[in-house]
Amino acid sequence: MKLSVFIFSLFQILLFSLPGMAQGHKIDVTIDGYTGEKVYLGYRRAEKVYSKDTVALTNGKYIFEGPEALPPGIYLILMPPDNKFFEFVVTKSEQHFSVTTKAPDFYQNLKIKGSKDNQLLLEYQKFMSDQVAESKKLQEAITTETDEKNKAKLQKQLEDISKTVRERQNKYVKDNPGTYTAKLIGAFQDPEIPEPPKKADGSIDSTFQFRYYRSHFWDGFDFSDEIFVNTPYLKEKTDRYLDKMTLQSPDSVGAAAEWLVEKSRANIDVFKYLLPYLLNKYYTPEIMGLDAVFIRLSDKYYKSGIADWVSPENLKKITDDAYMNKSVLIGNQAPDVKVQRYDPVQDKFTDELISPYDVKAEYTIIFLWKPNCGHCKHMTEELIPFYEEWKNKGVEIFSISSANHTELEDAVKNIHEKKMPWIITADPYTRARALQLFYGTSLPKLYLLDKNKKIIANRVGVKQLPEIIGNHKRVTAGANR
Repeated sequence: MKLSVFIFSLFQILLFSLPGMAQGHKIDVTIDGYTGEKVYLGYRRAEKVYSKDTVALTNGKYIFEGPEALPPGIYLILMPPDNKFFEFVVTKSEQHFSVTTKAPDFYQNLKIKGSKDNQLLLEYQKFMSDQVAESKKLQEAITTETDEKNKAKLQKQLEDISKTVRERQNKYVKDNPGTYTAKLIGAFQDPEIPEPPKKADGSIDSTFQFRYYRSHFWDGFDFSDEIFVNTPYLKEKTDRYLDKMTLQSPDSVGAAAEWLVEKSRANIDVFKYLLPYLLNKYYTPEIMGLDAVFIRLSDKYYKSGIADWVSPENLKKITDDAYMNKSVLIGNQAPDVKVQRYDPVQDKFTDELISPYDVKAEYTIIFLWKPNCGHCKHMTEELIPFYEEWKNKGVEIFSISSANHTELEDAVKNIHEKKMPWIITADPYTRARALQLFYGTSLPKLYLLDKNKKIIANRVGVKQLPEIIGNHKRVTAGANR
């Protein structure tokens, strides 16, 4: 071997033998008082736990190791059969360390060597646990104290604890920059809100504190580090910001969600987690109308090709769903589809075409259903008593069956079986593209239209209809005064 090659090879051996330069991961776990033959290594992502590895007891230790680094985040050791566990953090720079603990209190006895981040985190958690316990005692004492002077003293002690926590948190961040503990504190420490300014008339702006809090809510969060992807915290903070601190309108939530996605682009792993999470969150939103956010995200990041990691099949599904959903957003005019009407006298679907716009009613309900569909039959059963009560109150139901030309007989059987009393139609040759225009990818489905056939509710349940109609009547009556 040439001398230069030998020296280079030796240099490589020495380099990768130096402390802190080890490759892959290795976590030695010792659990006194636990007799299980194996344990599981899992990691957290949002509210779920995923399995990463399983190892058997070897020479008194459970050793998790591999040639590749673990994605940073919160990991846990799960012990069958009782599924007791304890947690620790894995960072990009600390992948080789040892963990020891013992039964029965695995957390109280937890010790970690070779990881400054974990040692710091355990110290911080112990400090916070003590402060929380003391705060609870003071709060309980305040609620039972009758003497106002004593109550004031207790309140002052509670405020002092808050001040102590804030000072200690600031010290952790200052003294340990770049550590997980510092990032955790920065990510979830509430902003200090200044006194609200006075208006020109001398009054206090009552909205100032909330607006300040919201605008500084993400100040300490490091979007360039993916460590919070594999924790519950990114989802928790995102949900709180969007659900509790943002006006629940499509424009406001859409703008806030897009702002978050743009911030997440500082790190590809954060981006690849947050964008799909928000897309799914608003694909079937808890609040009616926020499906517009799904369309907004689909158009900007998927249709444009920015989310280039998505498979062609999934990309088509996302963009197709967004395209169909656009036509049935709340506030839009309902699609003017001309579909074939079922004639109960002839007992068949005829060539007569009818549109929802031909219905003269204060409210029209579009009911999409599929022959031999169990959920559709159940919704039909719910709709019948509703219709009997509301048909003389200005409400009509315009049902559209998904039956194609080979399924019409099945549709007729279902009509007889459930004794459907409303307008029944189908688009058996898809000439009107009724199912596509009404976003009939999953059935059953209901839409509520006003007298001008504007959509005022989409994808609702039968039980919601009376309240929605009643609210709409009150709002309309108030606007017409």
